[in-house]
Amino acid sequence: EIMRGGNVVGGNFWQATPLGVRDGVDYVFSGRVRSVEEGRIKKSLDEGDIVLLTSLGSSPSGEMFSVPSEGLASKVAASMKCDKIVYYLSSPFTLKRGEEKTVQSLRLGEAKEWLEGEGVKVEDWRVSMPQKPMAPTKKEFLRKASWGLSSLGAGVKRCHLISPVDGALIQELYTRDGSGTLITRDLYDGIRRAQVEDIGAIIDLITPLVRAGNLVQRSREVVEKDISSYFVYSRDDLVVACGQVKKWSDFAEVGCLVVHPDYQKDGRGNAMLGYLERFSLQSGVSKIFLLSTVTMGWFLDRGFKEVPFESLPDSKRESVDLSRGSKVYMKTINGERDLDADELMWDM
Repeated sequence: EIMRGGNVVGGNFWQATPLGVRDGVDYVFSGRVRSVEEGRIKKSLDEGDIVLLTSLGSSPSGEMFSVPSEGLASKVAASMKCDKIVYYLSSPFTLKRGEEKTVQSLRLGEAKEWLEGEGVKVEDWRVSMPQKPMAPTKKEFLRKASWGLSSLGAGVKRCHLISPVDGALIQELYTRDGSGTLITRDLYDGIRRAQVEDIGAIIDLITPLVRAGNLVQRSREVVEKDISSYFVYSRDDLVVACGQVKKWSDFAEVGCLVVHPDYQKDGRGNAMLGYLERFSLQSGVSKIFLLSTVTMGWFLDRGFKEVPFESLPDSKRESVDLSRGSKVYMKTINGERDLDADELMWDM
């Protein structure tokens, strides 16, 4: 199909409102985003056009106000419910942890802690930079990362910060390792390691599946003995999902992954599996396996592949109840960017 359009279009796609007087300072012609015409922007994009937004916006009364272009991009991305927002840096910059290790990705919570540690303050209408000597490249990175966090807090899934290098955008979006720094939402908020007090809730979750023959029977004593290997997903103190990860030599086994029926359409199964995969990877294990008799389709859709029973580590093979006829599924994770790519496909 031939794409029609292909023009660069501009117009009043958003409205501004004045900042006014704040803390005794009159900001005169500085403003912030009042509203975004999402429907008009989407119509232009559907026609194959590129929408160009300037940092000058008019108020309903016709006055003109200037807003930070990074802030405008943040607000528009959130209003459009975009999956990604991409910020180009004016000069190359690489975020490092310590002296050598390059930081390829950060969770939203990690990024917030980092910015607070740098003395950056993010507000709805501005980003306040610390009054201390700082390289211009780092200052720009901090400012754009801060506006990116604002968009993530409003529903955007990922923020990419990339350097102005040939091929950087394609490498960032279409390769596992990327080229810049990726910041993602905290999709695992509410997941924690299980405690003894959660045993009753875990038993309640798994009992219906045990009765249906989908899960192996686990007594209260067995769950209590292995409680340190369980994780729960809670909402308002109610445990709505659980999962277990056990290490076998150079492998990790995911099991007992159960979501309460009332919450199965909220993406909590994806989040719990993703959390267990990240936990395994951070524990030094990249090969993850599971045994299933019924729900294998769900795991196949998430990158697992059926493998021979002999693929299991020796210690695990000796403990498997062969009478259940469970099939073995395995997945190899090459790094956190693999998991970041998987998360983008979640419907949450």
